Amino acid sequence: MRLIGIVGLALLWAVVVLALGKRRLQARTAHVAAVWSRVQAALEKRHDLGRQMVAGAARPDDLPVLELHDALTQAEFVSGFAMKARAEDQLSRKLRDALVVGGDERFVEAATALPAVFAAAQSAANDYNAQIRDYNAALERQSIVARFFRYEPHEEFLLDAMEGDKS
Repeated sequence: MRLIGIVGLALLWAVVVLALGKRRLQARTAHVAAVWSRVQAALEKRHDLGRQMVAGAARPDDLPVLELHDALTQAEFVSGFAMKARAEDQLSRKLRDALVVGGDERFVEAATALPAVFAAAQSAANDYNAQIRDYNAALERQSIVARFFRYEPHEEFLLDAMEGDKS
């Protein structure tokens, strides 16, 4: 009888530990999702500026404008983290390349806003990556709980071509 009580207490303790661990991981997952939504909002602002530049370009048939349009389309519709980062890098290059075309006041307004929007996207991506590193470290620390509830590590979102002088 005493053995049954000890086993019951051990099982109760295990259930409590699992429940608390799952609760912590759920909170971290929700926080990561919130930070990712900030990245998406920053990227959407870049897309808006790109569309504004395409619409206001002086010579819409010039190669840089056509390439910008193609890069926008790809960045908006690609799936998967690695592919999304590559598409956004390509968009960064094409946004800078299209600056040489010039255009109306919409184009000039978008071109003027680019550095701040680039910086905001990079900052959001850096924040996201910091949260992902913390999240993945938490999964390692709570590996039993993570495996039990099938939590998987997340990839970082690496943007290479955000600075104005990179290609």
